[in-house]
Amino acid sequence: MQQGSPRFVHGKIHHNTGSGIFYRMEVAIPERIDFVPGQFAMVSGWPGNDPLLPRPLAIFRSGGVRGKGTVEFVYKVVGRGTALLSGLHAGDPIALTLPLGHGFEFPGEDRSWWLVGGGVGFSSVFPAAVALDGQRADFEIFLGARTRDQLPPGEWIPGGSVPGRVHLCTDDGTAGFFGTVAAALRDRIDRWRPTGPARVAILACGPREMLKVVAELALPLDIRVQVSLESHMACGFGVCWGCVTAVWDGEKSGYRRVCKEGPVFDAREIVW
Repeated sequence: MQQGSPRFVHGKIHHNTGSGIFYRMEVAIPERIDFVPGQFAMVSGWPGNDPLLPRPLAIFRSGGVRGKGTVEFVYKVVGRGTALLSGLHAGDPIALTLPLGHGFEFPGEDRSWWLVGGGVGFSSVFPAAVALDGQRADFEIFLGARTRDQLPPGEWIPGGSVPGRVHLCTDDGTAGFFGTVAAALRDRIDRWRPTGPARVAILACGPREMLKVVAELALPLDIRVQVSLESHMACGFGVCWGCVTAVWDGEKSGYRRVCKEGPVFDAREIVW
């Protein structure tokens, strides 16, 4: 899938609904945009300049007909910026720069996909699930949170009606697997018995320590892992170099911008 070219647009909110800490926002924009799952937008819509910087939100869906477009986000309120976004209503103006970053890659050969989202990482995992569901690909979703109330609504999970596809994980055991999402993945790997060459790939987004454990579990088994890194961002398109991560460049290490060369990287590249 080709990565879309970014543009700055003014939009208007169609709806921004939710309850508690989870929200789903659809925005009308002048024309349809194409994006790759894992790409994101820099979003701002609150009055005044406090906070000054926009907030990155993973793009969930895009659509549109006859020269008009829509873009949709699912997000969790985790700080002041997203709290202000959650207070916006239908008809409010909003500014977007999108699509940004390097998204997930979907190799053409047949394989099964394990999608792992920890904390707010579900917002990057869900678009990948939408794409795979549209391709009728075989995939499973692992979603982790500290407690039941911090898991996203079940009706938001793409393809979630298929029995056995979604694995909920909570640190306190209030929903699904009792333990971390990485522990649930370890259990799934232990039960994994391929009948031929390994055709499993993992797409993951969440806290860095979780991503590190996922990589350590899967890479020795020759399972390809793509990770979407979370980072504070200022500009969102690579000018300020404020969101770098260390990567391997041969036997030496260098730096890449999470907002530009990422947020999705091959897990083998990251200096964990």
